[in-house]
Amino acid sequence: MILADVNVLIYAFRKDMEQHDLSRAWLRGVVDGEEQFGVSPAVLSAVVRITTNSRIFVEPSPLEEAFAFCDSLLRQPHCDIVEPGGRHWAIFRRLCVETGTRGPRVADAWFAALAIEWGCEWITLDRDFARFPGLKWRTPQLNS
Repeated sequence: MILADVNVLIYAFRKDMEQHDLSRAWLRGVVDGEEQFGVSPAVLSAVVRITTNSRIFVEPSPLEEAFAFCDSLLRQPHCDIVEPGGRHWAIFRRLCVETGTRGPRVADAWFAALAIEWGCEWITLDRDFARFPGLKWRTPQLNS
């Protein structure tokens, strides 16, 4: 199962983003496909938080549009909600300690632990995720 990073979903949602076309086409392929895909509520909350933030965007997304985008993913019959389970904290802690992850990158370790716990492939445009041992990840690609 695949699990998308915040950046991929933001780029797919916001037409003004540099990677919009690639991310949107990739996400369309996932949504139109038949394979199960995962969505993390924490990722979706970050999409809403970031896209509606006037400190980040000159023209932030309307709250209703951000929620509509997220809701459209959750409505897919082949979408699974992916949340931390009983092993998440131990995996998260191990990733932080083994890689020396601190500060702003701690959120990346949290998401990496989520993907590892669920056996998901993490789809991201952030190559820094390569630092996490045991994480299967790749960038969004068409026809995947």
